Amino acid sequence: MAGRITLWGAGELLMSFFAKATSAPDNFYLALIKDVPPTPYVSGAELDEPEEASYQRIPIPADLTGWNNNGQIHVIANGVEVSSVSATEDWGTLRFWALCSSPVDGYIYAVGDMEPISVGIGDTAVLYDGDLTITLGPFFSSEEL
Repeated sequence: MAGRITLWGAGELLMSFFAKATSAPDNFYLALIKDVPPTPYVSGAELDEPEEASYQRIPIPADLTGWNNNGQIHVIANGVEVSSVSATEDWGTLRFWALCSSPVDGYIYAVGDMEPISVGIGDTAVLYDGDLTITLGPFFSSEEL
């Protein structure tokens, strides 16, 4: 379930770390996406999320409980199990994910793919500790080493 930082996410990272012009959010909102893979250029309003009334994005805390790197300096992974609400309609098969800035629309920090999850009536989508990873890099080409 590898992911990568979006262009907007990279800008937020740089501006919060170097310029302190923005601050880290309290929560990320995990969007579960059906068939159209998200790109590093889309907004939260353009995602192919389930349109059923029971669907909602999953909040994940932006802290050491929600995320950890297990000693890998260029990788971060979810540190907690996250699950959706119980579906009251068939959401279909979910194949991708995006970490968004808000529960609806908003900006996207990172995107990735995942093992397909079929969500029918009464089901929940569950992502376990370590299922969502975001990697930075590679940082140097072999010619630069």
